[in-house]
Amino acid sequence: MTKTDNYNLKAKLDLRRHFLNKYHPDPPDVIDCCQGSAAIWNVLKKEHPLNSYWGMDLKPKKGRLKLNSVRVLAQRSWPQNVVDVDTYGSPWKHWMSMLPNISKPTTVFMTIGQVSMGTDKEILKILGTGNLKIPSGIALQLHGIVLSYFLNRCCEYDILAVEAVEAVSSGNARYIGVRLEPKNDFVREGTGLQSDAL
Repeated sequence: MTKTDNYNLKAKLDLRRHFLNKYHPDPPDVIDCCQGSAAIWNVLKKEHPLNSYWGMDLKPKKGRLKLNSVRVLAQRSWPQNVVDVDTYGSPWKHWMSMLPNISKPTTVFMTIGQVSMGTDKEILKILGTGNLKIPSGIALQLHGIVLSYFLNRCCEYDILAVEAVEAVSSGNARYIGVRLEPKNDFVREGTGLQSDAL
């Protein structure tokens, strides 16, 4: 997979537009965990007013904050209600770090790079394979199981995934949007996971 901020940009934008239009009538507070050149949010903020935007990246670059976003999400103090994890590899460290700290309705966007699954330590741990690397052909077959496993981990924290949407991608990465709502804040009719594709 080519490492570029605008790879399959239309699919990423369509996914975010769906959730912003549906769940964020008020300007959201966005934390962009893998900012890169901010290609996605530079487009979106022209269409959707943002209350605040905080971008960071592990790679240093002039004009952006060099921070480990996994550590940020592991803190209880972040006030954002939109979390964007457009990583080139695996978003699951971010996901597991943020779940204990979701205290209000929050929208999460994740890019899941299929090429990394066979060596992803978080995935190998849940599959119980130890340090045994999974051949890429087998790893591709396990993506559905792994995605379901991680999405359902929110239940351990009394959080409902009220909607999960996967955008159609022409590449080998998956683009997922999830709306999380703590059970005590859940006032919409119906419960459970709604899954669609854009």
